[in-house]
Amino acid sequence: MAALSARAQGFIPVNEPADDDKFMNGSIILIMAAAFFYMSATMMGTTLIVGYSHTLGASGEFAGIIAGTMNIVSLFCRPWAGRLSDRISMKRFSAVALVLMIAANAGYMASPNATTLFAARIINGIGFSGLSVCLAAWMSSLIPLAHIGKAMGYYGLANALAMALGPAVGIRICSSSGYRAAFTVTTAALIAALIMVALVRKGGSRSTQRAHDEQPAPTPTPTQQRQRPTLHNRIEQVISIRVIPVAAVFMLFAIPYCATQSYIVTYTQARHLPVNVSLFFPLYAVALLILRVAMRNMFDRRSFRWFLWFCSACMIVALGALAALNNNAVLLVAAMFMAASYGIMSSVSQSDAVRLAGTGHGGRGNATYYIGLDLGMALGPIIGGTLYANVDLAWFYPILMLTMPIAIGIYLLTNHIGSSRSTHRS
Repeated sequence: MAALSARAQGFIPVNEPADDDKFMNGSIILIMAAAFFYMSATMMGTTLIVGYSHTLGASGEFAGIIAGTMNIVSLFCRPWAGRLSDRISMKRFSAVALVLMIAANAGYMASPNATTLFAARIINGIGFSGLSVCLAAWMSSLIPLAHIGKAMGYYGLANALAMALGPAVGIRICSSSGYRAAFTVTTAALIAALIMVALVRKGGSRSTQRAHDEQPAPTPTPTQQRQRPTLHNRIEQVISIRVIPVAAVFMLFAIPYCATQSYIVTYTQARHLPVNVSLFFPLYAVALLILRVAMRNMFDRRSFRWFLWFCSACMIVALGALAALNNNAVLLVAAMFMAASYGIMSSVSQSDAVRLAGTGHGGRGNATYYIGLDLGMALGPIIGGTLYANVDLAWFYPILMLTMPIAIGIYLLTNHIGSSRSTHRS
């Protein structure tokens, strides 16, 4: 009934497929392919950038700064990227962001020293913040709201595969042909993403608000003219306040995942564990692929609360397995349950962010979600490093388990999370 009412008022995207059960089309497939290529290039570069910085003369501290600069710049740019993606053509915005990323990766390839590499990393951060928000918002604008969970699950799957394949390909190319050859490949991958964006026929030019925008704006009363925007309204212009709890919950899932991503090799070496740690992320990627396909219909049928409890329990199991790690079988368990926690929660949180932001505000909703991801990616290695340096390593993963009660506590304090999902279930 809610969907019919929204359709009658003109708030359903004009690009919605005629048959709600067949929402996949050429535009959506091209956007997902572009996401795969740009994320593969990004993860390949992230894996190699520290080592490359050292070859160009950077100290250990400066190499760390260069590596972290992209995420720091991205964190500050995301709110503005979300606002812009709700105001201008998403196709044009994505193309500009990709041009910036192509220029940055070409800069990596040709950098004569660490300083120019640092400058290129800043440009990459600006482009990455805009593209990651815009592509997700663009895709969500082309999908019926009733299927947003399933669709964003597919989109997340493309990103997950890129995050698994990108580093592996980058390391292989670097070991055989060097860093500059690897960054030649990242530049080519981004050019491929730009071509795919150019081929998308549905430009996402504020289509989700078109019917509303065609209505003449009411003339403000003298009282309204004298009113100044409230703090709430000012914040709402750049991020979606309703999405902040979702972003905070997802941040707490990202912290243990990113701490593991940064320290699992060092952790296993320091504890002299007889495991092949290089298997962890390929196993994670395979498990996530199977889970997202198997659960694709659940993303639009189960509530945020159900996924929060399920993914929290899986995260506790994953971290417990890593704490008790002593062979490859336990490593497999850890990878599977990490996929069932962080990997599934990433899709659930992103689709709920789109729902909570509301029709026509997918850019701000995605931007707020990605702020949570950026904070998790920044805090995970910092917290992991602090624990690694200051506590017995036997307590490394048990302490990271504390993120899950905190995530549940945030949900209990803001129990409106996921309420929008129920309105679209029928």
